Parts: sequence; structure tokens; C-alpha cells
Amino acid sequence: MRRQLTAYVGGDDFARLKEEAEEAGLSLSRYIQESLVQSNGRSAVSLSEAKLAATEKKIIDAHRTYIAQAIRPLSKQVTMLLTMLDQFALSMLTHLPEIPEAQREQALASGERRHHGWRLEVEDTIKQMESPDANGKKPVASSDESQNGDRREEGNSTAESHGDS
Repeated sequence: MRRQLTAYVGGDDFARLKEEAEEAGLSLSRYIQESLVQSNGRSAVSLSEAKLAATEKKIIDAHRTYIAQAIRPLSKQVTMLLTMLDQFALSMLTHLPEIPEAQREQALASGERRHHGWRLEVEDTIKQMESPDANGKKPVASSDESQNGDRREEGNSTAESHGDS
């Protein structure tokens, strides 16, 4: 059986309780009822599930905002790289002539071989950038440095690239 309870509080307390109830998404009556809980015969104050959910939502929103701000620079860099890649593809398709039918098979084989060599170079550069040297600093790859010469000769020599087209 539910019974009615009436309590008188000052204006400041009433405003505070009403604001807390609104933040928790509860009516004032429900908020006060959940705030004052009987626990094994003694009075105890507990947080309602709605208040916990509201706090959890605030924490999640704060983390989402932080993550969104943290990845914004990375997102801009990825967008820039995609734009650069698109412009490069357009430039290549615009300025390079089509390969005659008789040379397409040879050109495709050469292109795949050179592409494989290029990917090996990229892998080497990434590995070099990721592994710290003796000082604990990451080395910066230089275009003049020889990085795994065997792999470079395997698929991307200057002589091959000039004679293939």
C-alpha cells in the first residue's frame, strides 16, 4: 500500500531538488522517493538508476567530444591524402598516352613488377620509421639512402623503367 508523504522545504532546497530531478529525467516526487531509500531498517541515501544513467551519459558525451577533437587532425590529413591521390590519378590519366594494344601485356608485366618493388620500398620505409634507433629517436628516411638494396634491384631499377614503356 502506497501512502502519501508531505514535506516542507525552503525555496533554495526546492529549486535544487527540482533541478536535480530534471537532470535525472524524473519527476520531483519520483526523484525524492528514490533518493530516500529504506535499507534494512535504517535510512540510507542512494543514487537512482536514472541519475547513474545521466552521469554515465555525461561521461560518454565528454569522451566522444574528446575523441572527436583528437582525431580531427588525422581526419584532415587523410582527406588531404585522398585529394592528393585523386589529383595524381587525374594528372597521370591526362598526361600519359594510352599504351598500344601490342605492348599492353609487356607494359602490364613491367608495371606490376615495378609496383611490387615500390610497395617493398614503402614497407621498408615504414619499418625504418617505426623502429627506434639506439638514441630512442625514430630515423627519418632519406631518398638518397639505400634501403635494402636487394629488394630495390629486384623490381625497380632505373634501367628497367626506361626500357619498359
